[in-house]
Amino acid sequence: MKKRSFRLFLRAMLCLSLALLLPALSAASDFRPANEAQAARQAKSLFLQCAFHPEYGDPDTPHLLNRWEEEVTLWVGGSPTREDLRALDAFLLELNEKVTDFPGIRRVRRDTDAAVRVWYIPQYMMKYYLTEYVEDNWGFFQYSLTGNRITSARIAIASDATEQEDRIHLLLEELVGALGLPGDHLVYRDSILYDRWTQTQELSEVDWRMLNLLYSPALRPGLTEQQAREILDSL
Repeated sequence: MKKRSFRLFLRAMLCLSLALLLPALSAASDFRPANEAQAARQAKSLFLQCAFHPEYGDPDTPHLLNRWEEEVTLWVGGSPTREDLRALDAFLLELNEKVTDFPGIRRVRRDTDAAVRVWYIPQYMMKYYLTEYVEDNWGFFQYSLTGNRITSARIAIASDATEQEDRIHLLLEELVGALGLPGDHLVYRDSILYDRWTQTQELSEVDWRMLNLLYSPALRPGLTEQQAREILDSL
């Protein structure tokens, strides 16, 4: 979920707090860890931010770990371009190959067979497709839960206000959010979840590390942030 404007002051403060926990990265930079130990430590810190602090919603309400537990089926509607579909198919392949314990994702031909529905539609229509839509966003997602298992999701991308690179970026960002990383941050500029407008066209190493943490067998849906932190600290 991104728009060309600054977030609420509270959101900025949350992200700055994370940056202060990583002194070497107090200013935004690309993800360039010195060694594997540092990479793992930084990815865990960022994962806790993005998994437990959604971009929207009540910041005072504790957020639990949400993720998919069964194979994800995805359908695309509206007016996607060939490039949109090509980028989507390439990304689904990457998800299946790079996220070790992810239950898998595939595209289906009929919306009635899909757990995730993606629409490329004019921006003014997005509020009619997504009940939680926040005005001015070019991309948005929302998901439904059974317990803390994600069972369905909706994604909308503005087809009229965007250029091709914008739409590819938004697709990656919204789908990563719909998989269970609904937050963003101000730490790594090359991350798809960086909380400033970019046209990043692929996930960075830290994004893939966060997705692998999200679907690690060591974690489970319904964990609190503190419980997840303690488990990750023991790994």
